[in-house]
Amino acid sequence: MTTKPKNGLQRGSTGYAINFFRSDILVNLQLDLKRLEKSGIDDEICAKIRELLSALVSAASAEPKGSFWGRAVHEVLREYETTYRKWNDVRGSDPDAIRRRDNLLKELQDVRHKIANCCRVNSHSLSEAHDLQLVTAINDALRDAIAAVPGTFTALTRSAERFSQRALGI
Repeated sequence: MTTKPKNGLQRGSTGYAINFFRSDILVNLQLDLKRLEKSGIDDEICAKIRELLSALVSAASAEPKGSFWGRAVHEVLREYETTYRKWNDVRGSDPDAIRRRDNLLKELQDVRHKIANCCRVNSHSLSEAHDLQLVTAINDALRDAIAAVPGTFTALTRSAERFSQRALGI
């Protein structure tokens, strides 16, 4: 006998994919950023992360007006992208630069929590969502960013593999 998930989101649904995105993908992206920050992140990798976030914002903005994603998450996702850009613009390894990056990484975590809260509050709408185009766009953006800099995003790579299996059934 199979049991229904607590949040009402069935594996393979758009809602499940968005929930997985906020609870697994963004968490693992931040883990990789924290790890990479210590050794420095070169401009090519930073550009790929910006491309990934821009692709996700574009996918969200392409959603039909009035949809859950467009209404509840799009602006918060744009805030995540903007905060990442601020984090990325901090240069240097002096104590002040490290402190500013740490503070901005905490802001990224706060924005991720906003996305999580939007998902929780709108879980019913998410469970009704059936737009696989959005899920495919998220998956494609992840794969492109990871393939562009192989071996860089270790936690995100594992998360993207789980996303493909669980959200798309690939």
